[in-house]
Amino acid sequence: MNNNSNSKHLFLSSFIDNITNNLSRSKNNYQYSDSVKRFAPLLYILGGKLTYELVRINLVGALPHLSTLNKLISSTDLSIKEGEFQFDRLKQYLNSTDVQFGFASEDCTSVIRKIKYDVSTNSFIGFSTPLANGIPIAQYYQTDSFEKLKDWFSTINKAPLVNIHMFQPLPSICTTSSSPFLISAYSVDNTFTANDILRR
Repeated sequence: MNNNSNSKHLFLSSFIDNITNNLSRSKNNYQYSDSVKRFAPLLYILGGKLTYELVRINLVGALPHLSTLNKLISSTDLSIKEGEFQFDRLKQYLNSTDVQFGFASEDCTSVIRKIKYDVSTNSFIGFSTPLANGIPIAQYYQTDSFEKLKDWFSTINKAPLVNIHMFQPLPSICTTSSSPFLISAYSVDNTFTANDILRR
């Protein structure tokens, strides 16, 4: 318990030091400690944009601007690409949590139909992902042609659903519980067959 208390005080001390140091700098020269760089995305993800901005504006110099935060998030290798299965990351996660067994699940949920451009993969997300033997074809909608994009918008439906594959680790004697792991996510229009599901 003493170590846990010390680590809490260590972060608090680092957070306050960060604010103090930034108050003596110009706004465009703020710098942030590693602990603040790890804390900022968590606050943004768990609290949302409005909460993050409320804290950032009222605690001057405490948190990076949203543009800097977006760079921090995109520089981490935590993003998933539509239709790709993350088995290597799953293996790393299971090794890090010392878990050997678990169960996988697949489910669909409805989403707002919209098309987005993914800069990192140079592809469009939101069209129904085609399947090959039940497996989604990752980054299928890549093009540099405006005519091709126009054709997709007129002939291919925007997906009303996102299909996700999750893995829930089963805790061992050494571990109490582990968070579920997202293996894959991709847009679908619910036209796949029972054979597609069996092949997956």
